[in-house]
Amino acid sequence: MMLISKITLGTAQLGFNYGIANVNGKPDFNKSIEILNYSWQNEINTFDTSPLYGNSEKLIGSFISSKSIDNLENLIIISKLPRIQLEDKLTFDNLYMHIKNQIFQSIKNLQIKKIPIYLIHHTPDINIKDGLIIDCLTQIKSDGLIDKFGISAYNPEEVKTSLKFKDINVIQIPINIFDQRLIRNGLLKELKKRGYIIFARSIYLQGLFFISPEKLPKNLKIAKKPLLKLQTIIKEYDIDIDKLTFLFVRDLPEISSLVIGTEKVKQVERNIKILKEQPLLNDIRNRIMEEFSEISERIINPSLWNKSNQINK
Repeated sequence: MMLISKITLGTAQLGFNYGIANVNGKPDFNKSIEILNYSWQNEINTFDTSPLYGNSEKLIGSFISSKSIDNLENLIIISKLPRIQLEDKLTFDNLYMHIKNQIFQSIKNLQIKKIPIYLIHHTPDINIKDGLIIDCLTQIKSDGLIDKFGISAYNPEEVKTSLKFKDINVIQIPINIFDQRLIRNGLLKELKKRGYIIFARSIYLQGLFFISPEKLPKNLKIAKKPLLKLQTIIKEYDIDIDKLTFLFVRDLPEISSLVIGTEKVKQVERNIKILKEQPLLNDIRNRIMEEFSEISERIINPSLWNKSNQINK
């Protein structure tokens, strides 16, 4: 049985500049290793990465190979399969070999023997030939190259798609105080009922919650009204914004772990401190559920944000 830490260290920020509120940029090699080391020493044993996150996999590999890590068998790495782009005629054999080669490369980068959790990064790939990718991953799991596999979902429809395949037992989902879709439509409970390991990401909505409503990028002015409501709530209850947004997701009984990225050790330290806090009061949770029940997808889906957005100075 996998013992997954309640915080999963997201490493996209270690591989490239990531997050709308990231003003520090990508940390250098030594700072990245320091973040990984601090996390491990403070009982964070789960690390989320992808070949698409710059040199993130290689950084983790360097950390693993250069450290004398006790209980290495407790280290859980999540990596991902990039979007399938095969021009040749798609068959089981060539898709199987394509995925296997991707996994071999990730294993080499990470300097591990197999990948504990492997996710389909582009969930629509499941629809290729009625789930051919699932057949391939099931075989690769039998080959001993991965322990568990699943999907990285971006919307409720992709979550529904995953439920069609009995071999999927891990999912990574976006969920936060603005994005309550999976709570309200019952899919979060259904995932738990089916025994999924559920990773929550975007709990800070890529840093949007930390931006002043007056300094929003032009294409995110639509978020001003809900952010002002959020400011009212944190003042009324005298609670820090990171504590409110973190605990809202942590306290959902279905969530196995929270994927949280960082650029600094002190951010990891802060998240660990919040993790130990008491649950939110029911009236605060109810207020959040009421105030942010219908937030536009233009706000909660970062893929719809203009990539050139910059925070107004």
